[in-house]
Amino acid sequence: MATVAERYDALLRWVEDDGGSLNTAIEIYYDDLTKASFRVKDSCSLGVDDPIVTLPLSKSLSYINAIDNHPDFASFSLGDVNREDTPYFPTEFLKTTPPHIAGRFFLMQQHLLGSKSKWWPYIRTLPQPEHMGSILPAMWPSDDIDFLKGTNAFSAIQDIKSTLKKEYKRAIKLLPESYHSEYTRPLYYWAYGIFTSRSFRPSLILPSQTSSSLPCDVDDFSVLLPLYDIGNHSPLAKIAWTTDEQAQLCILRCRQTYSNGEQVFNNYGMKTNVELLLGYGFVIPEDDSFHNDYIHIQTKADPEAGDLAATHVVSLRPMTHQSSLVGRSRLLSADSLGCLPCFSHIQDTLILALYETITKGESETNNASLSEIMRGEIADDVLRKIIDSLGSKLSIDLEDLEMSEPEYEATNRNQQLVVHYREQCGKVLENVLRSLMTG
Repeated sequence: MATVAERYDALLRWVEDDGGSLNTAIEIYYDDLTKASFRVKDSCSLGVDDPIVTLPLSKSLSYINAIDNHPDFASFSLGDVNREDTPYFPTEFLKTTPPHIAGRFFLMQQHLLGSKSKWWPYIRTLPQPEHMGSILPAMWPSDDIDFLKGTNAFSAIQDIKSTLKKEYKRAIKLLPESYHSEYTRPLYYWAYGIFTSRSFRPSLILPSQTSSSLPCDVDDFSVLLPLYDIGNHSPLAKIAWTTDEQAQLCILRCRQTYSNGEQVFNNYGMKTNVELLLGYGFVIPEDDSFHNDYIHIQTKADPEAGDLAATHVVSLRPMTHQSSLVGRSRLLSADSLGCLPCFSHIQDTLILALYETITKGESETNNASLSEIMRGEIADDVLRKIIDSLGSKLSIDLEDLEMSEPEYEATNRNQQLVVHYREQCGKVLENVLRSLMTG
């Protein structure tokens, strides 16, 4: 059986076969803590604009490969698939199933093919189905998920699991009975987990010519990028994702310098700790220069309740604090920098939504600007209602968090991670409630 190092060496050679590369100053480093990561080799360095990874688009894996050269779909040019080993899914399945789900089934197919799959050198470096219970919270054992009760993450996981169950049930009905024994629900959950934790938005990667010829919107699915996806996340990392349309290459470029022995990071975007926990299975610890602790707040029912991007946030530290990188990125207006102290930990869109709800149908119309609302230049009774509404909601959330405290000690890595996450959630709520008292 190949060692971890041998598998990553084979992955690199496979990428190089089509003209891809890993910067010669970088190595793939593996340990039990960070798993695979990019590191600068001894006596080497990395400079601004140096490529980290150059990947041929022919090595990408997505919904596109499921329909590539299918007689009932347009032809694409991201690399040939051996259709003797990789039969097409039925036309009805591909036309009825949402693209992101069809892409997961294609990954399932390639996993089932094993060494016959074009992507086998990549697939065998991925976390395997039997190991996903230690990675993404939606796939954790129920005892570990219970540790999340009272947090944003717990309710989001219930939504995710319900959605996955419905997606699989609808999709498998469109496949012949012969598929059912191998294309199982656990394997579908695995494919979901791989795409969730490792994929990229097509609009950031795919050439415009390919995007314009798709039978769906370009971001209706995600793309897996072998080797490219090894880079771990840092919200402070300066990187660039570029595509050479003529050469059909996507390139991860460094926009900062690294010295020998340093880990070279990718940047997954401005994501809060709960988003990182749900999507990748980790959180970023707080320090003096940076924190990533936020509570997501919904102001009305949302059919996509599990989509935390559709919510507002309240922050451990003031939204405009230098360490609140994600918070500052979510402010609607720079005018919110001069807000009342009582609103300092709260996303301005949440204050605006409450103002509009409270003043709807009353004598005072929604004519105050966002900056006026944030500075408290509104009717005193409206200001008091906003503060009271927030205080009531957050007090209930804090009480729920405290009442759902786990009854036994953490006994594994998942539970220990949640204990830390819960502590930070409590600190966020306490800090925001304390700031509201200044109003």
